[in-house]
Amino acid sequence: MNHPHGTFCWMDIYLPDPDRGKTFYNGMFGWEWTDVPMGDSGMLYTMFNLDGKTVAAMGPSMPGMFPEGSPPVWFSYIATDDMEATAEVARSLGATFRMGPAEVGNGKVALLEEPGGGAAFFLWQALEFGGAEVKNAPGALAWNELYTKDLEATRSFYSGLFGWEWSSMPMLQGGEYHLANVGGMPIAGVLVMDENWGEIPPHWMVYIQVEDADQAAARVESLGGDVCVPVTEIAVGRFAVVNDDQKGTFTIFEPAPY
Repeated sequence: MNHPHGTFCWMDIYLPDPDRGKTFYNGMFGWEWTDVPMGDSGMLYTMFNLDGKTVAAMGPSMPGMFPEGSPPVWFSYIATDDMEATAEVARSLGATFRMGPAEVGNGKVALLEEPGGGAAFFLWQALEFGGAEVKNAPGALAWNELYTKDLEATRSFYSGLFGWEWSSMPMLQGGEYHLANVGGMPIAGVLVMDENWGEIPPHWMVYIQVEDADQAAARVESLGGDVCVPVTEIAVGRFAVVNDDQKGTFTIFEPAPY
Protein backbone atom coordinates (compact mmCIF):
# COMPACT_ATOMS: atom_id res chain seq x y z
CA MET A 1 0.00 0.00 0.00
CA ASN A 2 1.43 3.36 -1.02
CA HIS A 3 1.57 6.11 1.62
CA PRO A 4 2.30 9.49 0.04
CA HIS A 5 4.54 12.04 1.73
CA GLY A 6 2.74 13.79 4.59
CA THR A 7 0.10 11.08 5.13
CA PHE A 8 -0.30 8.57 7.94
CA CYS A 9 1.36 5.23 7.28
CA TRP A 10 1.66 3.24 10.52
CA MET A 11 0.77 2.93 14.19
CA ASP A 12 2.45 1.20 17.11
CA ILE A 13 2.39 1.02 20.89
CA TYR A 14 5.02 0.23 23.53
CA LEU A 15 3.66 -1.85 26.42
CA PRO A 16 5.13 -3.03 29.75
CA ASP A 17 3.94 -6.60 29.13
CA PRO A 18 4.01 -7.51 25.43
CA ASP A 19 2.56 -10.98 26.03
CA ARG A 20 -0.53 -9.45 27.62
CA GLY A 21 -0.67 -7.05 24.69
CA LYS A 22 -0.75 -9.95 22.22
CA THR A 23 -3.61 -11.57 24.13
CA PHE A 24 -5.63 -8.35 24.35
CA TYR A 25 -5.30 -7.30 20.71
CA ASN A 26 -5.84 -10.79 19.39
CA GLY A 27 -9.09 -10.93 21.34
CA MET A 28 -10.00 -7.38 20.38
CA PHE A 29 -9.35 -7.39 16.64
CA GLY A 30 -8.28 -10.92 15.78
CA TRP A 31 -4.72 -9.75 15.13
CA GLU A 32 -2.08 -12.43 14.69
CA TRP A 33 1.58 -11.56 15.12
CA THR A 34 5.16 -12.06 14.05
CA ASP A 35 8.03 -11.17 16.42
CA VAL A 36 11.02 -9.41 14.85
CA PRO A 37 14.33 -8.87 16.74
CA MET A 38 15.13 -5.21 17.46
CA GLY A 39 18.76 -5.23 16.32
CA ASP A 40 21.10 -6.61 19.00
CA SER A 41 19.01 -5.32 21.92
CA GLY A 42 17.49 -8.69 22.77
CA MET A 43 14.04 -7.09 22.53
CA LEU A 44 11.30 -7.95 20.07
CA TYR A 45 9.12 -5.75 17.86
CA THR A 46 5.77 -7.46 17.28
CA MET A 47 4.18 -7.01 13.86
CA PHE A 48 0.40 -7.40 14.02
CA ASN A 49 -1.28 -8.97 11.00
CA LEU A 50 -4.90 -9.17 9.90
CA ASP A 51 -5.74 -11.73 7.21
CA GLY A 52 -2.06 -11.88 6.34
CA LYS A 53 -1.58 -8.12 5.98
CA THR A 54 0.35 -5.93 8.40
CA VAL A 55 -1.79 -3.37 10.24
CA ALA A 56 0.11 -2.28 13.37
CA ALA A 57 2.90 -3.17 15.76
CA MET A 58 3.89 -3.35 19.41
CA GLY A 59 7.19 -2.95 21.19
CA PRO A 60 8.36 -3.25 24.79
CA SER A 61 8.49 -0.23 27.07
CA MET A 62 11.96 1.32 26.83
CA PRO A 63 13.25 3.51 29.68
CA GLY A 64 14.19 6.99 28.55
CA MET A 65 12.24 6.85 25.30
CA PHE A 66 9.16 8.50 26.79
CA PRO A 67 8.61 10.88 29.73
CA GLU A 68 8.66 9.08 33.08
CA GLY A 69 5.19 8.11 34.28
CA SER A 70 3.60 8.46 30.85
CA PRO A 71 0.91 5.87 30.14
CA PRO A 72 1.24 3.75 26.98
CA VAL A 73 -0.07 5.42 23.85
CA TRP A 74 -0.64 4.39 20.28
CA PHE A 75 1.76 6.42 18.16
CA SER A 76 0.93 7.88 14.76
CA TYR A 77 3.53 7.65 11.98
CA ILE A 78 3.68 10.16 9.12
CA ALA A 79 5.38 9.20 5.87
CA THR A 80 8.24 11.22 4.44
CA ASP A 81 10.03 10.82 1.12
CA ASP A 82 13.26 12.26 2.56
CA MET A 83 13.96 11.82 6.28
CA GLU A 84 16.99 14.11 6.41
CA ALA A 85 15.25 16.98 4.61
CA THR A 86 12.08 16.67 6.70
CA ALA A 87 14.08 16.47 9.93
CA GLU A 88 15.98 19.63 8.97
CA VAL A 89 12.71 21.48 8.37
CA ALA A 90 11.26 20.15 11.63
CA ARG A 91 14.25 21.48 13.58
CA SER A 92 13.96 24.86 11.87
CA LEU A 93 10.31 24.98 12.98
CA GLY A 94 11.29 24.29 16.60
CA ALA A 95 10.52 20.57 16.91
CA THR A 96 12.39 18.48 19.50
CA PHE A 97 13.71 15.04 18.56
CA ARG A 98 13.26 12.35 21.21
CA MET A 99 14.86 9.69 19.02
CA GLY A 100 16.69 9.57 15.70
CA PRO A 101 16.62 10.09 12.84
CA ALA A 102 18.05 6.59 12.47
CA GLU A 103 18.03 3.79 9.94
CA VAL A 104 16.45 0.61 11.31
CA GLY A 105 17.03 -1.78 8.46
CA ASN A 106 13.77 -1.52 6.54
CA GLY A 107 13.29 2.21 6.90
CA LYS A 108 14.37 5.44 8.56
CA VAL A 109 12.62 6.59 11.71
CA ALA A 110 12.49 9.56 14.06
CA LEU A 111 10.34 10.40 17.07
CA LEU A 112 9.72 14.10 17.47
CA GLU A 113 7.66 16.50 19.51
CA GLU A 114 5.92 19.60 18.26
CA PRO A 115 7.41 22.95 19.32
CA GLY A 116 6.63 24.09 22.83
CA GLY A 117 5.95 20.66 24.27
CA GLY A 118 3.21 19.69 21.86
CA ALA A 119 2.17 16.24 20.65
CA ALA A 120 4.69 13.55 19.77
CA PHE A 121 4.65 11.55 16.54
CA PHE A 122 6.96 9.44 14.39
CA LEU A 123 8.38 10.16 10.97
CA TRP A 124 8.90 7.15 8.70
CA GLN A 125 10.77 6.90 5.42
CA ALA A 126 10.17 3.57 3.73
CA LEU A 127 13.11 1.59 2.43
CA GLU A 128 11.86 -2.00 2.35
CA PHE A 129 8.78 -1.60 4.58
CA GLY A 130 6.19 0.98 3.59
CA GLY A 131 3.81 0.71 6.54
CA ALA A 132 0.25 -0.55 6.95
CA GLU A 133 -0.88 -2.82 4.14
CA VAL A 134 -4.55 -2.11 4.80
CA LYS A 135 -6.46 0.90 6.19
CA ASN A 136 -10.12 1.87 6.55
CA ALA A 137 -11.29 -1.69 7.19
CA PRO A 138 -12.39 -3.46 10.39
CA GLY A 139 -9.36 -4.03 12.58
CA ALA A 140 -7.21 -1.46 10.74
CA LEU A 141 -6.28 2.20 11.12
CA ALA A 142 -9.18 4.41 10.06
CA TRP A 143 -8.28 7.95 11.19
CA ASN A 144 -5.78 10.06 13.11
CA GLU A 145 -6.79 12.95 15.34
CA LEU A 146 -4.75 15.59 17.12
CA TYR A 147 -5.71 17.34 20.35
CA THR A 148 -3.95 20.70 20.63
CA LYS A 149 -4.01 23.70 22.93
CA ASP A 150 -2.85 26.12 20.21
CA LEU A 151 -4.64 25.73 16.89
CA GLU A 152 -2.73 28.40 15.02
CA ALA A 153 0.65 27.04 16.13
CA THR A 154 -0.46 23.56 15.08
CA ARG A 155 -1.56 24.72 11.65
CA SER A 156 1.65 26.65 11.11
CA PHE A 157 3.89 23.75 12.15
CA TYR A 158 2.29 21.04 10.02
CA SER A 159 1.82 23.32 7.04
CA GLY A 160 5.48 24.20 7.21
CA LEU A 161 6.55 20.58 7.67
CA PHE A 162 4.28 18.74 5.23
CA GLY A 163 2.39 21.39 3.29
CA TRP A 164 -0.91 20.44 4.90
CA GLU A 165 -3.86 22.63 3.97
CA TRP A 166 -6.71 23.33 6.36
CA SER A 167 -10.50 23.42 6.44
CA SER A 168 -13.13 23.37 9.18
CA MET A 169 -16.63 22.02 9.70
CA PRO A 170 -19.26 22.37 12.46
CA MET A 171 -19.68 19.52 14.95
CA LEU A 172 -23.00 18.07 16.14
CA GLN A 173 -21.89 18.73 19.72
CA GLY A 174 -21.05 22.36 18.95
CA GLY A 175 -17.80 24.02 18.02
CA GLU A 176 -15.63 23.36 14.98
CA TYR A 177 -13.73 20.34 13.77
CA HIS A 178 -10.57 21.14 11.86
CA LEU A 179 -9.30 19.02 8.98
CA ALA A 180 -5.77 18.62 7.64
CA ASN A 181 -5.78 17.99 3.90
CA VAL A 182 -3.22 16.62 1.42
CA GLY A 183 -3.99 16.88 -2.26
CA GLY A 184 -7.52 18.04 -1.46
CA MET A 185 -8.26 14.95 0.67
CA PRO A 186 -8.70 15.02 4.47
CA ILE A 187 -6.04 12.93 6.22
CA ALA A 188 -6.45 13.93 9.89
CA GLY A 189 -8.64 15.86 12.28
CA VAL A 190 -7.79 18.43 14.95
CA LEU A 191 -9.70 19.40 18.09
CA VAL A 192 -8.81 22.32 20.34
CA MET A 193 -8.40 21.41 24.02
CA ASP A 194 -10.14 23.68 26.51
CA GLU A 195 -10.13 23.80 30.31
CA ASN A 196 -12.34 20.70 30.46
CA TRP A 197 -9.34 18.60 29.37
CA GLY A 198 -7.56 19.36 32.64
CA GLU A 199 -3.91 18.26 32.77
CA ILE A 200 -4.06 15.99 29.70
CA PRO A 201 -1.21 17.04 27.38
CA PRO A 202 -1.58 17.53 23.60
CA HIS A 203 -1.42 14.21 21.77
CA TRP A 204 -2.28 12.26 18.64
CA MET A 205 -5.00 9.59 18.75
CA VAL A 206 -5.47 6.60 16.45
CA TYR A 207 -8.94 5.44 15.39
CA ILE A 208 -9.26 1.71 14.70
CA GLN A 209 -12.26 0.67 12.64
CA VAL A 210 -14.83 -1.82 13.98
CA GLU A 211 -18.04 -3.25 12.58
CA ASP A 212 -20.14 -2.48 15.66
CA ALA A 213 -19.05 0.11 18.24
CA ASP A 214 -21.30 -1.24 21.02
CA GLN A 215 -20.01 -4.77 20.63
CA ALA A 216 -16.42 -3.55 20.40
CA ALA A 217 -16.76 -1.46 23.58
CA ALA A 218 -18.17 -4.46 25.42
CA ARG A 219 -15.28 -6.58 24.13
CA VAL A 220 -12.77 -4.06 25.50
CA GLU A 221 -14.23 -4.48 28.98
CA SER A 222 -14.44 -8.27 28.72
CA LEU A 223 -10.70 -8.30 27.93
CA GLY A 224 -9.86 -6.21 31.00
CA GLY A 225 -9.77 -2.76 29.40
CA ASP A 226 -11.76 0.39 30.13
CA VAL A 227 -14.25 2.50 28.21
CA CYS A 228 -13.19 6.09 28.85
CA VAL A 229 -15.70 7.83 26.57
CA PRO A 230 -18.85 5.78 25.89
CA VAL A 231 -20.13 5.11 22.39
CA THR A 232 -21.03 8.48 20.89
CA GLU A 233 -22.68 9.35 17.60
CA ILE A 234 -21.00 11.86 15.29
CA ALA A 235 -21.72 12.95 11.73
CA VAL A 236 -19.59 10.22 10.15
CA GLY A 237 -20.35 7.32 12.47
CA ARG A 238 -20.00 6.21 16.09
CA PHE A 239 -16.91 6.11 18.30
CA ALA A 240 -15.70 5.33 21.81
CA VAL A 241 -12.39 6.11 23.50
CA VAL A 242 -11.00 3.07 25.28
CA ASN A 243 -7.95 1.72 27.13
CA ASP A 244 -6.44 -1.71 26.69
CA ASP A 245 -5.69 -3.74 29.83
CA GLN A 246 -2.37 -1.86 30.26
CA LYS A 247 -3.95 1.60 29.90
CA GLY A 248 -2.93 2.06 26.28
CA THR A 249 -5.49 4.46 24.79
CA PHE A 250 -7.12 4.29 21.36
CA THR A 251 -10.47 5.04 19.73
CA ILE A 252 -12.79 2.47 18.20
CA PHE A 253 -14.75 3.77 15.22
CA GLU A 254 -17.81 2.42 13.41
CA PRO A 255 -18.29 4.38 10.19
CA ALA A 256 -21.79 5.43 9.22
CA PRO A 257 -23.38 3.32 6.46
CA TYR A 258 -23.49 5.01 3.09
